Amino acid sequence: MTYTYATDKPARDLVSYQSVRGAEVKAVFQAISEATPVSQLHSQFVKPSAESSTRSVDYTINFLQTLDFVDKPSDRTVEPIDGQPFEDLPFELRVFHHLKQQKQPQDHFARIHEVVVEQDMVLYDKEDLLEDVKRELGDYPFDWNVQKIQTWYNLMSPFGLVSVRDNQDVLTSPAPVVVYDLLDAFTRREDTTQLRKALDWIETNFFGCYEDRGGIPRVHAGLDSTLDVLVADDILELSTPSDATYEVKIPSANADKASSFELGERPSTPAYSYPLESHELEVSQ
Repeated sequence: MTYTYATDKPARDLVSYQSVRGAEVKAVFQAISEATPVSQLHSQFVKPSAESSTRSVDYTINFLQTLDFVDKPSDRTVEPIDGQPFEDLPFELRVFHHLKQQKQPQDHFARIHEVVVEQDMVLYDKEDLLEDVKRELGDYPFDWNVQKIQTWYNLMSPFGLVSVRDNQDVLTSPAPVVVYDLLDAFTRREDTTQLRKALDWIETNFFGCYEDRGGIPRVHAGLDSTLDVLVADDILELSTPSDATYEVKIPSANADKASSFELGERPSTPAYSYPLESHELEVSQ
């Protein structure tokens, strides 16, 4: 299935949408099942008051258009872009895919996570992340600052790519449900349980997995931590047959590397739910 880019995208950089939150992005998108008047979205998501403003909803619509989820045939109407890849997957996973498709300079959002993966830490202080991003991603037409880093993790955390502690430390482990659902989607599509092929597929289509790709690739520390949780919960079984040749280094695994995997049934517990599931939202500014 071919990826479709929105037309006449807003010029605003993704990291400049500081007032947009992940919960708003998901809720507004779910309200756009067909061509929808922008005024209808204002009525649905803005609480009437003397101080009310539609700005937050408008920015959210622009963010969705920048990520190619919607298009605007006119200033008054917004409509979904149908037929995008991975429409059967949860919205959260589709966000990661759409971010991977962005062209320079809007690829900066996905590239922040590439920096996270390359630095290979489970817990990342936001000030340290800022300095690493400044060093590695200095080729963009804006200056990096801590507010832009916060915008990134404030949007990625609700979708389960990372989490945040005390608005200071970024936990780089994706939510268990994110990894489970992607491994499950891979097996359904490719009819194989080769772990390296699965992680290659995730890295190509959604987000980085490997800290080091030389020789036998090694998963980054955050992903390793999540895989360890899945194994400890008896949801994931990793194995390395004696004749295996297509392996992945997983430091937390008993044998330090694995070549195949088997998934159990996904638990119906909060730990295996997306952060935004069952979230009731009303955007009010």
